[in-house]
Amino acid sequence: MWLTEIRCPRRLASMEELRDAADRFALGELYSEDLPMIASQALARGLDSPALVELACLHRSDCRDAAELFLTALRELDLIDAIESNWSAREADVLLRRARDHARRLLDGGGNLLAAAGHIAALLHQIGHTLEPFDPGLAELASDFEILTVYGDDGYGDPESIEADIRHACRNLLAGPPFEPVFQRSDNQSAVAESVSVVRTGPRRFWQRLSPRRWRSVRSR
Repeated sequence: MWLTEIRCPRRLASMEELRDAADRFALGELYSEDLPMIASQALARGLDSPALVELACLHRSDCRDAAELFLTALRELDLIDAIESNWSAREADVLLRRARDHARRLLDGGGNLLAAAGHIAALLHQIGHTLEPFDPGLAELASDFEILTVYGDDGYGDPESIEADIRHACRNLLAGPPFEPVFQRSDNQSAVAESVSVVRTGPRRFWQRLSPRRWRSVRSR
């Protein structure tokens, strides 16, 4: 354990900044050459670990080991679970946390309903790029958010019913796993395969991903 027993407010703030940097690095918002400076700043603010010191000593032009040193430093500082072994897992976790943040704000009455639902759909689909296999329940829930967003944007169905379904989807997202879909499906396996395929080959309008049975069930709402 490399942390002192008494954590002052400054140290706690430094730890939060390092967690945020880890999230941003996992999402590709920071790069390996940024990590030595981040480590140096953390050391200056009172955090300390062997890997953090080694990371701070790296030159920006030679950062081949920066990502692994950063991950080791986070473990040494107890800022991540010891079992968190790669950046892809953290990326998926950050995306899910951001999607859930949108869901909480919606349920609390904040933000534009359809815009937020679209953001949630995009974030959940993006998880399919990082996780293998993609959680079938999460794949279906991602598709439901997209269906409801397009439904609302294009004026299909009753607006109040669409709003209620989006809120239902938000509650399902916050309650899972297991993640329960909004729309009932009788062809789950093909639905999941189609959802994962779309995530990896590019976006299409939601009706292009629906099997005939699923399209009929959605249109009947």
